[in-house]
Amino acid sequence: MIMATNKSRERLVEEMRKEVTKMMERTLDYAEVACPRETFKQLRSKILRVGNDCMRNLTKTFDNYDVTYTKITEEIIEFGKRG
Repeated sequence: MIMATNKSRERLVEEMRKEVTKMMERTLDYAEVACPRETFKQLRSKILRVGNDCMRNLTKTFDNYDVTYTKITEEIIEFGKRG
């Protein structure tokens, strides 16, 4: 079970990193359009620092939990017309 928990935790960390990274990229895209170049450079640095700190803090927080990944399965129901 420990191995499954470790793999589940790794998967959770990976998914969290993907989502936070995506959020930072989108935020930076908007900021680049809205800010002058020099302001954008400073803002970019701060956004990346905050995002990376967030990922590190969440990863540490996950250490306090037992994590088990459960795959969600979907049931497909097909309807057809008779006759």
